[in-house]
Amino acid sequence: MQQDHNALEQAIEWYVKQETAPLSVVQKQDFEQWLHEHDCHQQAWQQVTHSQQIFANLPLSSQQSLSTITKANKSRRDMLKSIAAFSISSWLAWRYQKELGISAHLADHHAQVGEQLQLTHLAQARVTLNTHSAVNLDANRLWLKYGEAHIVCQMAMIVSSPHCYFNANSGDEFVLFDEAKQMRFSALNQHFDIVANGKHYTVNKNHTLIADQSGVQIIETPRHMTSWTKGMLSVSQMPLKQFIAELSRYLHGNIRVAPAAAQLPISGTFSLTDPKQILSQILSTFPELTLNGVPNIWQVINKKS
Repeated sequence: MQQDHNALEQAIEWYVKQETAPLSVVQKQDFEQWLHEHDCHQQAWQQVTHSQQIFANLPLSSQQSLSTITKANKSRRDMLKSIAAFSISSWLAWRYQKELGISAHLADHHAQVGEQLQLTHLAQARVTLNTHSAVNLDANRLWLKYGEAHIVCQMAMIVSSPHCYFNANSGDEFVLFDEAKQMRFSALNQHFDIVANGKHYTVNKNHTLIADQSGVQIIETPRHMTSWTKGMLSVSQMPLKQFIAELSRYLHGNIRVAPAAAQLPISGTFSLTDPKQILSQILSTFPELTLNGVPNIWQVINKKS
């Protein structure tokens, strides 16, 4: 338990460092070395980054519950440490990770759940943030805090996220996704040399690197991973469980699929303008399915018995 506590304290320190300023190359190497020293370090880092996402869409009434933190006369660094410790210790925050959030409000730009935010006024790059995403920018660095972004660079810059970093040049186009359980990088117009989880990889044009707990793989980019950049969710023979997991990113609450319905194949192109309508389409297309639970909180899709 003491080792886990120490790992959590170290993870919070690393989180604060990354939030307050972009890491140097040496710091990135130190972070990767720390991250892979012990399994408990990776678990602690996932817990910290995951817990920060829970504050991304905090309504005003919920923000007031944090007033004792945000009104305190502290430095930004101390405030971040307080927020990290607070959110990790809060079971409610952990349980409803998309519904509460303060990390996003500390970002330069963020998209709320269900929103796609186009940042066309930036000098560094044209950026589109997908649902529930946040990014920081400075003169020649872009830091994806969490979520997903479609980026077209307008100058040479360093691009990084919690589990990835690389150098990009003017004209480079790619999609970067990074959340607690998975990181994805899709090369759209050329090959890229990137560092993911401390190791070097080359990702060719129209290919995607996927890194998660099972390891790293590079595959030809599935269309659903980039179709969102055109405002669509496009899938072919995708199991319902995977489809709902993808759709849930655009919806508040948690939707699960019961084993009896998990492998039902879904094909089609769906507009992300109204994600709730997509769910309604699926249920009307397959009348054998039921949706039970509390909307925007917890729901289960199952087959009628």
